[in-house]
Amino acid sequence: MSSVWVRTGARLHFGQLDLNGSLGRLYGGLGLALDWPRIELTAHRSDRLELICPREKNRLESIARQYLEYFSLPGVKLELKQFFPSHAGFGSGTQLALAIGRAIATLYGQNPPPTELAAITDRENSRSGLGIASFFQGGFLVDGGKAMDGEGNISKQAPPILIRLPFPEEWSIILAVPKTVDKMFGKRESEAFKALTPMDELVSSRNCRLLLMKLLPAIVEKSLSTFGEAIEEIQANIGDYFAPVQGGRFSHVESLRMAECFSSLGLSGVGQSSWGPTVYGFCQKKDKEHLLNQVKHQAGEHVSIWATEGNNRGAEWGWI
Repeated sequence: MSSVWVRTGARLHFGQLDLNGSLGRLYGGLGLALDWPRIELTAHRSDRLELICPREKNRLESIARQYLEYFSLPGVKLELKQFFPSHAGFGSGTQLALAIGRAIATLYGQNPPPTELAAITDRENSRSGLGIASFFQGGFLVDGGKAMDGEGNISKQAPPILIRLPFPEEWSIILAVPKTVDKMFGKRESEAFKALTPMDELVSSRNCRLLLMKLLPAIVEKSLSTFGEAIEEIQANIGDYFAPVQGGRFSHVESLRMAECFSSLGLSGVGQSSWGPTVYGFCQKKDKEHLLNQVKHQAGEHVSIWATEGNNRGAEWGWI
């Protein structure tokens, strides 16, 4: 067998728990692996690098070359069959890098641990460990943030995953993705973080308490309303903190409009994933189709609307 397939879903990022850092750790994220939208690709042995993809060609080439060089391999033929929007709050960079890395490694009989596979393209140096964990584990995830030394230097190691819970199969997620908006990433994102003062310690404490004493028990007990209340309060705290650099609790006018639409229709836990523009809301699976139709009716042509579920498996791969 000389061909491998890999499939991985997007992830939602619900925000950072602690942007104060006075306890010696910074960030601390919570998020969820999704079943859809997803990346699907195939990899075939080759004596050179070949790419078949309708978009993201430069990105694929850069990632693939790093893995080929690391493993001292001659080449690979990659075909990107499905992809989702980049810089939209879905973690596309991490998922694409790990999907390509997993495909190439499997194709040539390599089996590096997740941290090594992530480090090859520097994915473990991100502020969050959620993308790596959602690829390899799936589920609802909480990471412990990045360690800081006495001089405020931040560790380059991936944040440890502290909690992984299966997401209730009875719940669904509706997503709204505005199509024509400015996106926050790269240098602009780094500069935004530098421009912010440390979060009030009481707000960080509140976020952590909401997580431990409200959100996590709600997942275990499958209480959607309680889960939604916790998510929305954490989102409000995070949105207020980032408001000076993103213009409000939401990064875009269209994102705010869709969040208000979701709330008016009764979705729970309405919020923005990372810097947006993706907005999410939760509902009981039995109500999904009805709510999806209502959202589509109000969204307009400049917003993509999807319904999805949580992914408790992580990425999948195998031989063709």
